[in-house]
Amino acid sequence: MHYNKIITLKNSARCTLRNADFNDGAAVLDVFLLTHAQTDNLLSYPEENTFSANDEAMYLKDKSDSHDEIEILAEIDSKVVGTAGISKIGKHAKVKHRADIGIAMGKNSMLILGRLANIISPSLAALLHNASTAAISMSTMRRID
Repeated sequence: MHYNKIITLKNSARCTLRNADFNDGAAVLDVFLLTHAQTDNLLSYPEENTFSANDEAMYLKDKSDSHDEIEILAEIDSKVVGTAGISKIGKHAKVKHRADIGIAMGKNSMLILGRLANIISPSLAALLHNASTAAISMSTMRRID
């Protein structure tokens, strides 16, 4: 899946929403560490992270090559300020309709949360309309046909 769109935010800033790729590994890892430092509502603290910028780059390459998973990043003034993605739970028939959905951005970048959620899922955007945490992760969302 490939995505690239420029949006204008409420504060008139221009934000690029696009697929993350290998070259974004370090910047995306920085967002990961920032969001994990800004909230206690995630599974780990930044110092518990065990992967490197290269590990993140390889993860992003896999997502950009995938036909059924995606990782989108948000950039303002060429700086990565957030990410959103869908990852499949598994390949087997009983779970291939399930996915992990994750959105992360620093507290100072919350203006784009709704736009990222709309790309991933309009119903998720409605759920996040009044979100106040720096990062949100939802597991095992079921596809609605």
